[in-house]
Amino acid sequence: MRTAFVAAGWKVGLILSLALAVAACSRGGDEKAVRDSAAGFYNLYLKTHPAGVPNDKLREQLQPLISAELGDLLNDAAVAEAAYAKETKGESPPLVEGDLFTSLFEGAESYTLGPCKVENDTASCPVDLSYTDKRDNSKTAWQDRIYLVRDEGKWVVDDIEFLGTWEFMHKGKLKDLLRQVADEAKDTAP
Repeated sequence: MRTAFVAAGWKVGLILSLALAVAACSRGGDEKAVRDSAAGFYNLYLKTHPAGVPNDKLREQLQPLISAELGDLLNDAAVAEAAYAKETKGESPPLVEGDLFTSLFEGAESYTLGPCKVENDTASCPVDLSYTDKRDNSKTAWQDRIYLVRDEGKWVVDDIEFLGTWEFMHKGKLKDLLRQVADEAKDTAP
């Protein structure tokens, strides 16, 4: 009887160990998938280096890399920018000037992803960014944070938190900024 109990305990222990190993591998796979998605986003960003709200073509390129909610907010901001430009007859600067996807007005020239934290269907990664001013060769380095969600089994960018520390920069998160742009345009409508 004791032998059967020990054997059963051993089997339960083995099954639990295997389950934990599979879960650990899954988390590792999730982190790789998260990192790959974040890298895909930043690689496109570095290639296109958009200023202000992205145009139709770039928003289309971003679509498979970002959440539906972020895509909708980018579209709303583009509509708001167009309405604002029409209302002001293009004589006022756009609602969003400079780089939209980083803390720095000039944007980034390079990035390095830090360790990503994955929790169920959400993830976040610190991103070290840098920019070198061509006029005086001075370098600005900072860290922002990118947030991702799992959408239909695929990781996509859902938000960016601006963590730069200088005075003239975006504050808070990208989705909040985009909502503010849409609201600002509504406030200035006749």
